[in-house]
Amino acid sequence: MKQLKNHYKALILFISIFIIIGCSDPIIEPVNLPGQIYVAGSYTTGGYEYGAYWVANSSGTYDRVDLDDAGVIHDIKVRDGVVYAVGETTWGERDPAIWIDGVKTVLSAPYNDESWGAATAFDMAFDGNDIYISGNYVSEKASLGGVSSACYWILNDDNPQGKLYPLQSGVSSDAYGIAILNGQPISVGWYQKEHKIYPAKWIGNQRSNLDGKNDGEAMDIVIDGNDFYISGWTDNKRGATHYYPTVWKNNQNSRKTLKEGTLRRSEVSSDDREAYASAITIKNGNIYATGYTYFDNSVTSASFWTIDYSGNNPSNEITEFNGGEMKDIVISQNGDIITVGSGEVWINGISGQAVEVDVSVYTNAVTISE
Repeated sequence: MKQLKNHYKALILFISIFIIIGCSDPIIEPVNLPGQIYVAGSYTTGGYEYGAYWVANSSGTYDRVDLDDAGVIHDIKVRDGVVYAVGETTWGERDPAIWIDGVKTVLSAPYNDESWGAATAFDMAFDGNDIYISGNYVSEKASLGGVSSACYWILNDDNPQGKLYPLQSGVSSDAYGIAILNGQPISVGWYQKEHKIYPAKWIGNQRSNLDGKNDGEAMDIVIDGNDFYISGWTDNKRGATHYYPTVWKNNQNSRKTLKEGTLRRSEVSSDDREAYASAITIKNGNIYATGYTYFDNSVTSASFWTIDYSGNNPSNEITEFNGGEMKDIVISQNGDIITVGSGEVWINGISGQAVEVDVSVYTNAVTISE
């Protein structure tokens, strides 16, 4: 694994980019951030996908850290100077795993060693010395492989490979996000029933639907005091031609939709679109989400939202990018809005900077060590 020197120290990041008229090369302008940015995902080279994370350096570029036997990384956290990453191992296995300062641990689950099964870890949250990890596991063998069902793990000294807590069994489902409220895990995701896809949350292992009329998925969750907020998407009453970026608060069972991206090409249908609120976060009482709108399976409009949930129907403002698919968001101590997706990092809606240019990169998660 590539070693980084002094990567726990806060650095000044230079990543605002603008294009001088008549020039094709970006000019890097300074943006003074109070911490160091870590970006996680995967890259493709030689026909294979590898999981990794990238750390911003003092020159405004990123250093890649390859992780042992990683196929893709879905989440990254830095706690007390230790880097935690979760995802799945390489194509030969596709097992759920966590890397702690680069050391891999495959999470305990049935059928990990079977070639017909594949599972992953999507998100993590900390509660004291316990690490909670959401994802899916192979719950049974099916005719075309294994059935991946929603679950979470608790990793601690007594369970060094994680204790598995199934949320579904034998039902196609995922737990994409997880957070801890008053010592209780809340997992969010979806499950399938009778060819319908239900957005759902699990408090402990008790499931409740977030929407009974529309297909959808819950994709992320954030805690604020005794409240929690969930982001995701829902469709137009299972018409499957229009997806809406959606948020929920606490125990709502009906959706609150966010503003969608703007159609930028007239030849693309404005009715056939998919819009997602991929991630949600909160800072100093202010709620932010990020995601993208996918027009006619050909044009993307990435965005982030600032959300005011003080009323019955949350008001929201959208800031759009030019293309791309935003996957995660974090807010710095001084209020900078940092989003990642499509292999890039964006700050306050300013043009994105690629974390690497020599390979194809997919950026899934971002965090700041402060």
